[in-house]
Amino acid sequence: MYLKELRIWNFRKYGVNGVDNHLPGTTVHFHPTFNLLIGENDSGKTAIIDAIKLTLGTTSDDNLWITDEDFFVSKDGVSATELKIECILSGLTNEEAGIFFEWLTFDVKGNYELQVRLIAKKKAAEAGVAERIEKYIKAGPEISSSRIEGLAREILRTTYLKPLRNAEIELQPGIRSRLAQILRSHPAFFKKDRSTKHELELTFEEANKQVEAFFDKPYSEDTDKTIQLQLKQYLKEFFNTSVGDEPEPESIFKITSVKLNEILRRLSLLLEEVPSGLGSLNLLFIAAELLLHDDNLAIGPNLTLIEEIEAHLHPQAQLRLIKYLQEKVANESGSAGSQFILTTHSSTLAASTQLKHIILLYGGVAYPMGPKHTDLHPDDYEFLERFLDATKSNLFFAKGVIFVEGDAENLLLPTIANLIDRPLHKFGVSIVNIGNTAFKRYVSIYSRSKAWLENYPEAELKMPVSVVTDLDVRPLAYYEDKKSKSDETPAMRDIYIINEGNIDQVAHEIGVETEQINHLLNKAFGTQSSFKEEIQSYAKIGGTTLKRIIELIKEPLSAETILSLRSHKAKSLTDTYGSLQGNIGLFFAKNWTLEYEIALSSLGMMLAEAIHSIQHKDISSPEREEKFEAYKQLLEDLPQEERAYQIYRPLLKKNVSKATAAQYLAVLLQKNSEKAKCSLLNDGTLSYLRDAIYHVTGGAPRDANQ
Repeated sequence: MYLKELRIWNFRKYGVNGVDNHLPGTTVHFHPTFNLLIGENDSGKTAIIDAIKLTLGTTSDDNLWITDEDFFVSKDGVSATELKIECILSGLTNEEAGIFFEWLTFDVKGNYELQVRLIAKKKAAEAGVAERIEKYIKAGPEISSSRIEGLAREILRTTYLKPLRNAEIELQPGIRSRLAQILRSHPAFFKKDRSTKHELELTFEEANKQVEAFFDKPYSEDTDKTIQLQLKQYLKEFFNTSVGDEPEPESIFKITSVKLNEILRRLSLLLEEVPSGLGSLNLLFIAAELLLHDDNLAIGPNLTLIEEIEAHLHPQAQLRLIKYLQEKVANESGSAGSQFILTTHSSTLAASTQLKHIILLYGGVAYPMGPKHTDLHPDDYEFLERFLDATKSNLFFAKGVIFVEGDAENLLLPTIANLIDRPLHKFGVSIVNIGNTAFKRYVSIYSRSKAWLENYPEAELKMPVSVVTDLDVRPLAYYEDKKSKSDETPAMRDIYIINEGNIDQVAHEIGVETEQINHLLNKAFGTQSSFKEEIQSYAKIGGTTLKRIIELIKEPLSAETILSLRSHKAKSLTDTYGSLQGNIGLFFAKNWTLEYEIALSSLGMMLAEAIHSIQHKDISSPEREEKFEAYKQLLEDLPQEERAYQIYRPLLKKNVSKATAAQYLAVLLQKNSEKAKCSLLNDGTLSYLRDAIYHVTGGAPRDANQ
């Protein structure tokens, strides 16, 4: 059996449903094997773990009191007087169903289900008794539930590892030894017949005999003397001589009592006989706790709760542990397997966990990322599990996310946000550089499935997400730069475009389905050779076929053609992302790329200076400044689009790295912060960057002079 669902009413940060207060404030759906709870600080991870602990109990008998602080407090400061937690367990075997028979219910498919319910109420002072909190735990249908006790209650207990655990103390011997509790719960230490002794008891009994025999031996205080004394006899001298039937006092030396519980309390677990670091001891302690997840333990949920699993563990140790746990549950089958529910702040662990096992906590709602609950397709899961690295997985720990496709945006957007008084770190916003244009796969993480929205219409994942991308339509100046000497005028030059009117025919000529080349829709090729190179990846076509296709897609190059391409590309992007939920905003460069947009804007000369500084970094500052002034004069004499192209040209030709140029430009923007702020707030060419930042930080653009 496993924990299928958790429902919470008025417990800590989780109140009740805003539409119907009979419905839970939050419902958490768990995967049968492995679950990783992630989210920003104070997102409710610990509340979920504690809710499970309080309801099912723990094998270590942790302090499970309900206090005033556990009751939900509204925005008006009013505290709830009653809280309720329900754990829904599913996948019961026939043997488990027999144990829980009197409390069983059935799900919609007729499978066994067990509902365990904790209810706590505040009771006012009365009859000389102070205010108090009454708590009781029942199971079964709510209208006919009854207390769950005895063996059934014991079977439900979970294994719990608290955060910032002191592994050194936990592994030491003592009356409350956690190691003893773990071992006592393992089948290797069960005694089915009370009349026989456990193997360890027999071992310690023999050891005690040998110890006692040693102390019965005489010893010499001085080798030069012949006086022989027994230690036990020496100790006996301190007691009164017994009179009559009074028992004679006798001291006994032994290691420990031969009772199994006492033996286990005396055991410690060490890494060799040398001092070990806290990280190694913590790993050893976790390994000891997992002893209870023996495959033979077929009764009960076999549930382990681990808070902040990364505590005291090096990233490599974290990865080894998380991989071990995932492989363990993957190799188990049936209801006798293990179930883990972990919390973490580690992006390393988030990146190494399969997306279907992640539960994202945001805005008081738990969003499971399994296929039933998201709008992701199976191939999206495969893609994201390959490419969601430790950097990209920051998207799970943020209050807002900006997706970008390159290093330049990744480097410049934080500076731009600071200049317009929207520092991303203060708003809890992460920038995720996906390194390509596969945005839809990533943003679909935030889209809920139809089934989810039908069951939880108020629980859309409303985390604000900005997608910042390029329109990627080259300007006329680019093709002018490419034209051969035989071209008479720009209007005489052809451009090659696959559009909605010819894409089906192109697909037919190549011998592929239209869907296979849909990504080429409205893409322009400046030369026949560049088009041929793209098409050859689909099919080796002969000269005659190529000529037919060329004639089909050929258009005269003009400013109107470029505008038409931009219009079609903008519509295509808008259509692609328009079906997504309203929290996802699309913001794109209206012409070409980020750098070209900046070159077109009132910040163009700053970008020109940044690129010029990189190209001439080996000469002295005065000489570099003199050269730039001359270059600046040439640029200012050019028409706007041609000037922007000339500024951008070194980046296009890869004579200068885009990332390096972004770094240099960020420094110049900060040095000229007032001018940069004014441009960023008022320049229409840069509005998409400004709007993307405001979308994830809230509010509206302010005037630069405010």
